[in-house]
Amino acid sequence: MKHYPSKLVPAQATIVEKFADTAFWAILPNGKKTVAFVEKKKAHLRQELQPGDVVEVSVCPSDFDRARIDAKVEGKA
Repeated sequence: MKHYPSKLVPAQATIVEKFADTAFWAILPNGKKTVAFVEKKKAHLRQELQPGDVVEVSVCPSDFDRARIDAKVEGKA
């Protein structure tokens, strides 16, 4: 059985569009479009994030299709 790295990789992404209460389309630095999710503990970001905002995300190195939004990068939009 192949084991994948369990460590998440930090990255920045740019919000493109909100498509659900907790989910956004975002673009990673490599140009890959990903689904970026906001966890309950970061619920304040759900209403705050807008297209063009830059966010800190965590992604699994074996699956760049999903990312967890950790914070908004202040001063970038």
